Amino acid sequence: MAAENAVKLKDFLDRHGARLGEKIEQNLTPVYNPLHPDGVEEYGRKMEALLRKPYPVQAEVIKGISKALHKSGRRHLFVCGEMGTGKTLVSLATAGNAPAMRVLVVCPTHLVEKWIREAQSSIPEVHTVDLTVKSVISVLDGFRHERTVLNRHEVHVISKEKAKLSYAWRPAALITKRSIFPHCPSCGQIAMKDDEYLTFEDLSKKKVLCRSCGNPLWQADSTLRRFAPAEYIKKYLKGYYDMVIIDEIQDYKAEGTLQGRAMGALLSSSRFALCLTGTLNSGYADDIFHLLFRMDPARLKADGFNYEDSNKFLSTYGTIEVVRKLDEVDNVYGRGKKKAEMIRRRPGVSPVAIGKYLLDKTVFIRLADVIDGLPPYEENVLSYSMEERQTEAYEDLQERLKGAVKTYKTKALGSMLQALLSYPDSCVQFPENITIRDKAADEVLETIEAPILRFESGELLPKERDFVAIVKRERDEGRKVLCYLTFTNSRDIRPRLKNILEEEKIRVGVLESSVSPKRREEWVRKHSPGFDVLLTNAELVKTGLDLYDYPTIYSFQTGYNIFTLRQAARRSWRIGQTVPVRVYFAVYRTTMQEIALSLVAKKLEVALMVEGELPEGLADYASSGGSIVQELGKALIEGGDYAGAERAWTNFRKKEIEAQLGVAGRETDFHEKRNGTSSTQTTIKDNVTIKVSFIEGRKKSRSVVEINADDLDNVAAGRMVQFALF
Repeated sequence: MAAENAVKLKDFLDRHGARLGEKIEQNLTPVYNPLHPDGVEEYGRKMEALLRKPYPVQAEVIKGISKALHKSGRRHLFVCGEMGTGKTLVSLATAGNAPAMRVLVVCPTHLVEKWIREAQSSIPEVHTVDLTVKSVISVLDGFRHERTVLNRHEVHVISKEKAKLSYAWRPAALITKRSIFPHCPSCGQIAMKDDEYLTFEDLSKKKVLCRSCGNPLWQADSTLRRFAPAEYIKKYLKGYYDMVIIDEIQDYKAEGTLQGRAMGALLSSSRFALCLTGTLNSGYADDIFHLLFRMDPARLKADGFNYEDSNKFLSTYGTIEVVRKLDEVDNVYGRGKKKAEMIRRRPGVSPVAIGKYLLDKTVFIRLADVIDGLPPYEENVLSYSMEERQTEAYEDLQERLKGAVKTYKTKALGSMLQALLSYPDSCVQFPENITIRDKAADEVLETIEAPILRFESGELLPKERDFVAIVKRERDEGRKVLCYLTFTNSRDIRPRLKNILEEEKIRVGVLESSVSPKRREEWVRKHSPGFDVLLTNAELVKTGLDLYDYPTIYSFQTGYNIFTLRQAARRSWRIGQTVPVRVYFAVYRTTMQEIALSLVAKKLEVALMVEGELPEGLADYASSGGSIVQELGKALIEGGDYAGAERAWTNFRKKEIEAQLGVAGRETDFHEKRNGTSSTQTTIKDNVTIKVSFIEGRKKSRSVVEINADDLDNVAAGRMVQFALF
């Protein structure tokens, strides 16, 4: 096709999206059609017994999954839902819809307590078991020998880290002729706790140290060799669990990892499996290959793929870049050409792969589907001008680092970027000291330093002043603030912020990494009543946790990890939240902070174009790694049009909201039965209001209006705005 006749994909979908949707509906036969709910009445009736009632769309998803598993022979399914759509409830309710089942949940360590609590609050009379214990093999061995008739639902929860490797143990104590109580084999003293003698039964339940000498009163059980719990289940408990639910399944995508092997073992040991994720596709075709191979190996083998053929799958259904380099070389016959070839994978997945391997085993849930169950959500970018001393010190550091990059290329680039991102906030507390090394020669090439700036006692930086004002305003409204900081090791400004807030009579808590992952949500829930503000690193809470008590989120430092930033921003905008959620991203103008946030916004825009809507995790492509670091380095050297984080974020939010509204604005909303009708066909744009905040004038004055979604383009055209989705 001639270039002048080419049509952009977005324009094509805008023009023909509705007709394409109709064709798809005509040619695909869904397992379950909510508009014609044949064969699912029993699942609807069983849901009425749940302790927590799903939202209408969630209920339809549960019916569809239940029918797929129990009536259509789909044993293994993906549940792919955006953050906050209630994947936990959907999967537990699916299990609760069946006759009494024994379910094994595998999840990140910090979500073990949440899964247990959610099961108890969702399924009537459920029996829960925490398998994230040191004696897990001993517990599983007990299940092996003491099988009982299952007369109610059971939910067993184990962390993905514990599922990989563990060992069995038994008491290590002695019995003497003079005493029936166990003695320490090291010092001979009777095993005691406080003033009570311990029995062998006590020592079998929990690992205990000798009170006298501190010697452990347990030992490895030689009758049970070292096992990964997943392997033990596969070998000795096959069929014991009716269903396996694996949370955050994207973490299992690699080929030879222990987690991947654990996934394969568990899938082969149970009848049904639900694999949950918000980030099924991280942008590269081969990322889903091993997940698919463990889920449905027969399908891939029939198409000529073996377990080692991820590169073949990538070249068939993905995007690769072949770089050929020709160098002139001397040889005995004269000069010649030496050819070197490098193959790189690039983002992109063929729609053929999606249709062929995913559509028949994947349930997709979007936030737009459950928007009726969510309160308003708004994001704001706050840009601050630095004080004169800040500006001078920062620009001096930036110029010296720019020169170092030109001289030493990418050596210590990561450290340089970290310094530029943190220095505007930490300059009154920590100096910067960047050492550039030649690792091969083990010598220091250059050291670049920036001083601590001396401010008067009680004098605050611009971002700090506004943060205090926002916290006071939120507190007056009865709202708590969750504050994220990125640099919490050598440049930890949390103590300074804590002191500043406490001087204003604001109650402050700090969540440390020393709080074990398994206990973090419990810690937050226990201590939140005494806090107005909680300070923490976003990495500690970015996945899974429901932080309803903190409807205001302020990112004091944002960094440049897109996945962390987007996940952390949605911690309190979840099903169950009842008050509006406000999110703030704070940056200093004309600094690396503003450049980083602008790049994040642009990367997210690209993600929208790649997949048609925001995939919360084009994790490898959009978030991490190399590409943003390289662009930040390029911005440091060459400058460029990176200013205006507010405008960049506005453009992204506009496209995100448009994506959430759906292609051509046509969606199906499901409502409770009224007058014998179970569902209605509506247009989502008729139900959605956009809150538009205009930012105008030198003082960034703000005016707010509410508009219909259909008027989004007309109102936003040519003006700096920020959006909130209602």
